[in-house]
Amino acid sequence: MKISNIRIKNFKTFDETGIELSMSNLTAMVGENSVGKSNVLEALDLFFNFSKSKVSIKSFHHNDYLKKIEIELTLIELSEIEKKVFKSHLNDSQNLIITQYIISVTKEEDIELEKAAEDEIDFVESKHGTKIQATSDYEWASLNDKLPGKTNIKNWWKQELKLGDFNFKSYFDSDDVPSQEEYQEKLEKLWEEKTELIPTESITGDEKVLGWKSKLKANLPIFFYIPAIKNVADDLKVTSTSPLGEMIKWLSTSVSREIKDEFKEKSAVLVDELLTKIDKDDDGISKIQSLNNALNKNIGLNIGCELELRFGTPEIQDIIFPEPKIFANDGYDSELTQKGHGIQRLAIFSLLRTYNTFLFKKDRPIRNIIIGIEEPEIYLHPPVKRSTYRLLREISKDQDQVIYTTHDNFFVSVEHYDEIKLFRKEGKEKPKTSVYEFSVSQLKDFYSKHFQLEIDEKSIKDRYCHILDENKNEGFFAKKIILIEGQTEKYALPNYFFAKGFDLDNNCISLISAGSVDCLSYLYVIFNEFHIPCYIIFDGDKPKNDKPEDLPEKKRNDAINKSKRNKELYSILGLESTDNDYFFPDTFVGNQHAVWIHDFEYEFHKTLDNYEELKSSARALYKNDSKPLTARYISERIVNESPEKINNKIDTLIQNIKKLEWTHSIL
Repeated sequence: MKISNIRIKNFKTFDETGIELSMSNLTAMVGENSVGKSNVLEALDLFFNFSKSKVSIKSFHHNDYLKKIEIELTLIELSEIEKKVFKSHLNDSQNLIITQYIISVTKEEDIELEKAAEDEIDFVESKHGTKIQATSDYEWASLNDKLPGKTNIKNWWKQELKLGDFNFKSYFDSDDVPSQEEYQEKLEKLWEEKTELIPTESITGDEKVLGWKSKLKANLPIFFYIPAIKNVADDLKVTSTSPLGEMIKWLSTSVSREIKDEFKEKSAVLVDELLTKIDKDDDGISKIQSLNNALNKNIGLNIGCELELRFGTPEIQDIIFPEPKIFANDGYDSELTQKGHGIQRLAIFSLLRTYNTFLFKKDRPIRNIIIGIEEPEIYLHPPVKRSTYRLLREISKDQDQVIYTTHDNFFVSVEHYDEIKLFRKEGKEKPKTSVYEFSVSQLKDFYSKHFQLEIDEKSIKDRYCHILDENKNEGFFAKKIILIEGQTEKYALPNYFFAKGFDLDNNCISLISAGSVDCLSYLYVIFNEFHIPCYIIFDGDKPKNDKPEDLPEKKRNDAINKSKRNKELYSILGLESTDNDYFFPDTFVGNQHAVWIHDFEYEFHKTLDNYEELKSSARALYKNDSKPLTARYISERIVNESPEKINNKIDTLIQNIKKLEWTHSIL
């Protein structure tokens, strides 16, 4: 059983309209601080591991505790056992949709919720329910939300249970709060009387009959929540109720289970032998027998029985496996609690790796695992980050899921863009969170629609796999992106921008080198569909001296291919090109793109009156003819010695990038 979809309403940054996002085996949530990423993990923790201590007035959107929190999960890939358990609750696709409602109530019956002080408010998990379709006669889904569960009738009875012209309280003989038995009886009667109004195929079951605390929760996946580090050692305690403590219990008990039976057989004999040796005093008198004689002598009256002190066979966990503790030896052997946060953080992932490779490969529980991790990159240096990201991918390959938040480009990948959920806070007076995502199927449809290319999903993935590096992944964390072709622009443009008072980093703008015109279009489509404003800068690559049609065959074919890429970019940008084999646009600096008729170097440097001198100096310094290094050298010399020679197109570029906003989807 896995989560395929999450809907959350009225919880923290999520308003009444809520957010909805799909879930993959591995899901990465990115976005600025305080935008709502961690709220998804907290909502999942509430759903699977509800506790009143996890809920406060601040848990409700803008503290509006009069409206209920709703957390809805769609669960797919149920096992045959799970399908049997939830048979009456499955939809036509054999999926399970469950909604959790968390409501505010007052601690005292005579206090109105609307007028209650904060310390007079309590919170309850009202019920978990599977979806029921509305009928033409009654809005059954809404009615179902309003009806109380058996355990909180008093709180619900104070509320209006009227829906349209139908009043559930009319089923009762009195206005007094009914008993649990009476309530259940009336509810069943209601269900029987109205069944004929409900299409049979639309009924997914009466969730209150199933029961959250028993059947339902016992058969759902286990959710491990690993929050951002405070002191991980607290979570690693076996006595803790934390999921990590449970994980350590599993690890330790899995070992004890291997030898438990053998221990039971042999330990009784060993205990008897040990007691025989240590029980006798120097005079050969049994100490235990002496104690038993004293017990019976001191009873003081005849009760018709004798008392006897006996030593039972100790449990293996008490002797061989007492409460486990994790130690770390970094030259100093000590408990994990005495180590730095970096080592503590690594201990978590060591447990995850052990879980993935050892325990559950041979001793797999029926229930699968969902791991929610807040910022797995904390305290890790780059090689360990890459290793940890691979580990998370490995864990999520089969039955289990991993959902995490991150601010690190090591933990996202352009290749796996369909696993990324981009969070953004929108609105000024009452800001709310929006979530953006982009699926492989959407990209597949895009290529089919715009370029008549029927490409399977694997091929699409492969297109992005070959252009990967951490720099490109950085785009998912930027407010704006400048997409450029290669290293030449990357080495020179920041110098010119900075000289003009335009600091990319301070403006949270990523300058991303695509590597080629082909990759420019790939990246633009992805980032644009995540609603990230993108400005494209590219070379028109028009042959400098000859007409394209007069070139030798090889160069002529190269020109045709470059022309095709120009046309593709223009098409994606919604601009007109030409049907001619050769399309090389003139130099242009527009609102969403800039193009140089030949290339960047020609436009910005070769027109300088001292270009050859500068190029020779660069060659002498670097001992090679590297175009990017030459471009950096020339840009630094101009900025430091002759800023008046900075091309005025830089000013236009800056103005347009500053004004850049996301406008529309290109799908």
